[in-house]
Amino acid sequence: MSRTKKLTFSALIAALCVLCLAGSALLPRITLSLAALAGLFPAAAVIVCGYGWAGGASATAALLALLLLPDKTAGIWFACFFGHYPIWKALIERFQTERKQPWLGWLLKLLGFAGCMCLLYFAFASFFAAALPEGMFDSGYGRIVLLIVLPIAFVVYDVAFSILIGWFRINVLPKLK
Repeated sequence: MSRTKKLTFSALIAALCVLCLAGSALLPRITLSLAALAGLFPAAAVIVCGYGWAGGASATAALLALLLLPDKTAGIWFACFFGHYPIWKALIERFQTERKQPWLGWLLKLLGFAGCMCLLYFAFASFFAAALPEGMFDSGYGRIVLLIVLPIAFVVYDVAFSILIGWFRINVLPKLK
């Protein structure tokens, strides 16, 4: 694929991400879901164009979302986790396949997820709390539940993400070439 086509495809991916994130202004109750949905598009860029182009598309979408959108919550979630997750997911899965140790991939993914959540929690606590159910931190059990529920949700997201990547490779990728 030529550089021009890769640039065009990456720009389209960035635009689709920003469009998804803009939906949080219309539907503020599903901000986290829209950020997760926007995070699916960079995976297509990884598959079609490569890691660098996907990183550029993801960074562009995050920057545009943070600069242009009235609700920054989805943009922060995208910038801190969902935007770059497809890139490091692909790298980790290639690494675990080479090593033939699936547990290592899950360990690295969970450590990366924990790092991103710590960044979100400590650096952007008000945005982090805004995307979660009200009163989550009011009770003493809120943080404990969060430590259990978020990793489970991450594992479900990762498995669903892998299924969607397989569907993309089978049904969409042949039509792009």
